[in-house]
Amino acid sequence: MNISLNLQAIDTIKSGILTEIAELYNVLANYDDEDTYESAQSKIATAISLEYILARRLGISYGSIDKKITELMAFAEENGHELEAEFSDMSELRKYVEKR
Repeated sequence: MNISLNLQAIDTIKSGILTEIAELYNVLANYDDEDTYESAQSKIATAISLEYILARRLGISYGSIDKKITELMAFAEENGHELEAEFSDMSELRKYVEKR
């Protein structure tokens, strides 16, 4: 029963993630007013939250997700990823996650 409930929860979370991403794309298609900024922020936050919850359902700790994010961002920094070279996105995210 517990395995069945966990699988059902995972499916619900996956569906929620896909829904939030689809809604985010719709919001971004019309990204021209102030209300859209709040909506985009909400959709992104919800998707990220659901990803963390999915990880937990899969037996992956929040801390290990943060560690993997910092590893991936450091790798991108070292290899001159375009977003890092132009905007320092990877190093900024790595620093933020490391401070948590």
